[in-house]
Amino acid sequence: MLKNTRLEANLTTKVFPRLASVVLATAAILGGTEFIQLSSNSDSVSDSLIALSSKPVNAASDVAAMEKSIHQQINQYRRSQGLPPLKVNSKISAIARQHSKQMAANQVPFGHSGVNSRYKEISKLISYSRVAENVAYNQGHRNPGKVAVDGWKKSPGHNRNMLGKYQVTGIGVAKNSQGAYYFTQLFADKG
Repeated sequence: MLKNTRLEANLTTKVFPRLASVVLATAAILGGTEFIQLSSNSDSVSDSLIALSSKPVNAASDVAAMEKSIHQQINQYRRSQGLPPLKVNSKISAIARQHSKQMAANQVPFGHSGVNSRYKEISKLISYSRVAENVAYNQGHRNPGKVAVDGWKKSPGHNRNMLGKYQVTGIGVAKNSQGAYYFTQLFADKG
């Protein structure tokens, strides 16, 4: 349930070239408080806005394979840190995929627009004590899913979500007509 949710945003805006880049953002609700962070990959990774480079993968079937691969990469990473794997919930993945599609189609800006409505949709599916969201986009990589996961690992806020005490996840990927990939991963702690 999302009772008494407050928004506390630490949004440091920076301008990065959109060519061959990845941008990552994270949001979480912990104890009724939502936190949003953008992160950046300059020489040092900080909690502001991450930009990396990439090369496109073709075909819609690659998007489904990419979602599966992202799940496998994150669970492998969690195992390496002594944590249990996350179970994919297909309905939460549909929520994540819809957000990625909206970002890819420029229907919403890149980031966490509408995150509270996604969290509310999750609450209709499962009871949770906390939820979080990571987003990214990139273009020009041979393996865009790996680039997104690697970027999340290097960012403290994203990494905290990936290694958090969550049991359930949903992953959604969308590709726009310019070949940019948009990624959304939702996390839930079944309370």
